[in-house]
Amino acid sequence: MRTPLLVLVLLMCPVAASAVDTAPLGVAHTSAKAGATETTDGAALAQQRRELIEARMWGLDLTELRRARQLLAGPRGAFSVPNISPVEALGIHARTPAERDRYAELFARLTHEDVERVLAFQAAYDAAMRRLYPDLRAIELNGRELPRGFIGVPR
Repeated sequence: MRTPLLVLVLLMCPVAASAVDTAPLGVAHTSAKAGATETTDGAALAQQRRELIEARMWGLDLTELRRARQLLAGPRGAFSVPNISPVEALGIHARTPAERDRYAELFARLTHEDVERVLAFQAAYDAAMRRLYPDLRAIELNGRELPRGFIGVPR
C-alpha cells in the first residue's frame, strides 16, 4: 500500500514545485501552465560572475563597474580611447573630490603594479638576449652616426 502513495507523491512534486516559481537560476523546473519543461537560463548568473571577477580585477565593486559601463556607453566612450579603464572613467566622472581621489589612487596603484611587471619582463628578456646572443648588440650602427636631434644626440 505504501508504493502507490509514494508514486502519487512523486507524481505530484513537479506540479507542486512549479506552482510557486522559486527555482534558482540554472535549475530546470516544470511549468504547470505550459505543461513543458523550461530551463531557467543560467546566462544571467554567469554574466554576474564575470562582472564580479572583472570588478575585483580593477579593485571595484559591482555597482562601480556597472556605473563605469554606463558612462562608457555615453559621451565618455565617444571622447575616450577604446581601451580606457573603468577606473579612469569613474575618476573623470567622480561625483565628489573624495571619490576622484579614491579612483586616482587606485589607478596609480594599478599602473605602478603594471609598470613593475613590464620592467621585470624587460629585465628577463634582456638577460635572455645576452645569454642566447652574447656577441649581438641591440643596435649595430656599423660605423654610422646617429642623426642630430636623435634621442641623446645633441643638435
